[in-house]
Amino acid sequence: MSETYQQGEIEPITGKYVHAEIEGVDHRIYFEEAGPEDGIPLLCQHTAGNNCQEWRHLLTDDDITEEFRVIAHDLPYHGKSVPPTTQEWWKEDYTMTGKRFAETLVSIADALELEDPIYMGSSMGGNITLELADWYPDRFQALIGLECGAHSPGFYIDWLDHPQVNTTEVNAYSCWGLMAPQSPEAARRETMYLYEQGATGVFKGDLYYYSVDHDYRDKLDQVNADECPLYAVNGEYDYLTTPEDGRQTADGIGEGAIAVEMAEIGHFPMSEHPELFNAYVREILDHITGEREEDLPDVLTPDHVGIELHPPAPAREKPAE
Repeated sequence: MSETYQQGEIEPITGKYVHAEIEGVDHRIYFEEAGPEDGIPLLCQHTAGNNCQEWRHLLTDDDITEEFRVIAHDLPYHGKSVPPTTQEWWKEDYTMTGKRFAETLVSIADALELEDPIYMGSSMGGNITLELADWYPDRFQALIGLECGAHSPGFYIDWLDHPQVNTTEVNAYSCWGLMAPQSPEAARRETMYLYEQGATGVFKGDLYYYSVDHDYRDKLDQVNADECPLYAVNGEYDYLTTPEDGRQTADGIGEGAIAVEMAEIGHFPMSEHPELFNAYVREILDHITGEREEDLPDVLTPDHVGIELHPPAPAREKPAE
């Protein structure tokens, strides 16, 4: 972790609740924010089965919050956003769909009265950038899809919500191998710890969207990135949605879509290696706001952003030609 605090020091994060109508039902949504009220809104979406704590290091990054109003929310049924009290939600399985997910994000942006926000999400939060650009291209200034792909099958798995399985532990360890081995161990362990806090069935329900409902392989020409720029930003060590998946997605979309590979980082960039990710995303944000005039590189590396890895990443041997 990059931050150091003194005894009694209070972090500049504020937690609040806002009510948002989703599919005609009132939901009490928890969110945390930091940065100036008139800053550029940056709405941050957590990964499947997790909560807004994944973004705590971005929320305390002075370089980011000096210019941006960073807002990280808990989706309904996640973290502190409890299920709606007006519904008998316990009578059916929790299942996320693209329609519900996109409507939820737009409803939260509307409820918070965010003007021209930038949206950023990881994993299922990265995939949903395609639906947002397709269905709501006029609602966001730009979309940053971390670990974004047109299709990510294979993870709607029964044993992730099986009564004979310790899902708290299994769900957390299923994420361990998706993180880069050179990311700080404390940060990787914290990412797993956050995964141990999810409600029963929610991780699997989110993965219905991620691995079943979301399939844009034949619909990329519908994505309207020329009106709302879309960045597919994928980690080198993410084997679910690889950097090549991000490049193919951006190529399929065409104008307005940009693919960037993040070197030396994996599927949970904002929580597994906050110092490196925050430096990477600063480059993306500067490109969106126009502060960066030159094109983004195809691969962002620690050297590009002046980050020295501790310990150094293991050498990777090139295959024999």
